[in-house]
Amino acid sequence: MKKRSLILQLFIMLFIILQCLITFLAFSTYKYSESVILKEVIQLNTNMLQQIAIRINQELKDVEVLASRIAYDTSIIESLKKSSGGERANKEQLLKIEGIMSGYIWSYRSTAMFIDAHLIDKRGNTYSTSYSMSSNQEADLATFDKALEKGKDSEIFPIKSYFTATGGYNCYFQVARKVEDYISKQYYGVLLLNVNEKLLGDNYIRLTNEEKDFFIVDQDGVIISHKDKDKINEKLNSFVEANIKNKLNNYYLKDDKLFIFQPISDYGWYIVESVSLASAMLPLKKIELFLIAFGILCTLLTGVALIAVARKLAGPLSLLTNKMTEFNNHGNLSIQIPDSAYKEFSEISISFNELIQRVNYLLEENINNERQKRLLELDFLQAQINPHFIYNTLSSIRFYVEMGKNKEAEEMLYHFSKLLRRVLSRADEFVLLSDEVKHLEDYVALQKMRYSNAFIVEFLLDENTLNVQIPSFILQPIIENAIFYGLQVNRLIVIKVEAELADNDLFITISDNGIGMSQEKITEIFNKEVQMSRVGILNVHERIRILCGGSYGLTIEQNEPEGTKIILKFRYA
Repeated sequence: MKKRSLILQLFIMLFIILQCLITFLAFSTYKYSESVILKEVIQLNTNMLQQIAIRINQELKDVEVLASRIAYDTSIIESLKKSSGGERANKEQLLKIEGIMSGYIWSYRSTAMFIDAHLIDKRGNTYSTSYSMSSNQEADLATFDKALEKGKDSEIFPIKSYFTATGGYNCYFQVARKVEDYISKQYYGVLLLNVNEKLLGDNYIRLTNEEKDFFIVDQDGVIISHKDKDKINEKLNSFVEANIKNKLNNYYLKDDKLFIFQPISDYGWYIVESVSLASAMLPLKKIELFLIAFGILCTLLTGVALIAVARKLAGPLSLLTNKMTEFNNHGNLSIQIPDSAYKEFSEISISFNELIQRVNYLLEENINNERQKRLLELDFLQAQINPHFIYNTLSSIRFYVEMGKNKEAEEMLYHFSKLLRRVLSRADEFVLLSDEVKHLEDYVALQKMRYSNAFIVEFLLDENTLNVQIPSFILQPIIENAIFYGLQVNRLIVIKVEAELADNDLFITISDNGIGMSQEKITEIFNKEVQMSRVGILNVHERIRILCGGSYGLTIEQNEPEGTKIILKFRYA
């Protein structure tokens, strides 16, 4: 019978393509909406800034007109002529000029509270409408004379500040004007209009909130006006950078904020608005929610369509899964999968059945091979450990004999005979932990006779671990390494042997405060090949793995604060 083919891959690819298409459309729509909203926000705020810039420009022109009217006033000129002719300005003349200036200022009722005037004639006499913003005459004259060299009749000077009686300070800028006869152009002095920065700030302060902020800056980015007076005369660096990089745009983005600026045409100043991007792009949130809902709906519809098709595959797939799970969990090597009506599943079932038959054959053959291999490996590893122990013990005894310490050598031979008796009489591969500890105690006694007061060994064993069986002679090489390498440091070596049961496994920890072991050395130990002439940590590790299984063995860690910690993991249950 002809087998029918299931095109599962086609449905998966179709689902991925549809998801990619939906994602692409949603992303494109989102980015387009973002650009449209951003342009709209920029346009709306630019229009508003243009209106503010026009108002500020007009107010500055009005201040300059006011300065011209005062500077060209004939009554003031006549009074100054007398003073320049040698007559000293009297009180009546002072009051007259100050009154004329006050009259001009109060004729501008909308700005009168923000302006005071100071007229300084060539003899140094000062005529002021207010003493709240007194000026430094010499500094003001020097500044104006420098501007006068450029051929200007008037000049606007940077922001200054003065302390108020309440402890704060106000900021103002100065409009300087030559006082001269309109006909003869005879120069009589300098007129300074001190204009409170509030004249500028009142144009935008009502629009300022948590999401919007406004600055007035000069072409160098120095802040001329801001609601926070501490920022005045500081530099708005981001504006300078944006103005240099791109002179075509009147906006830039910085620190999650949108900055829009507009020139105050006749003065080289700019009104700058800072808008939080989060608030500016708030309409985008609704579009984002819509796109997310649309994407979820499309995904659900696509999923439902594919699920309907996938149900046709559920029966054959369930049968295959159950059979394979039974084989995997229970190791049933007699399991067979019935043939399927679908081509793909039929081929899988035939291949699986053939695989089971071959596994049965190979498993039987492998059991015999593995049994022989384990016996050879055990003999090989144990042959390395035991001769190594005997060689080191006899070397220690020979050392005492050479030194003429016969009593000590005799005592060492006594302990060694006890150890040798255990080695020769022990045929079992596994022994109780308590018996292994007795073996270690004899070994430690031998080494203490050789290295007096050089080390101590502490056994900290839980009572329930003493009757647990472990591979014989498995701990002695670890203790031996801890002693020999620990003697390289000039201090008492403390070796601790701890044992505990956890998660149905036995953990024995051997720690010392010796020279320690670098991570590179640890890696090197576990990468070296086993050699017949060398006994070491790797041999112990491999012997545990062979006797207990691949998930057991030993690990090496840095001991805190110094030394090495070796953890041996044995199978208990």
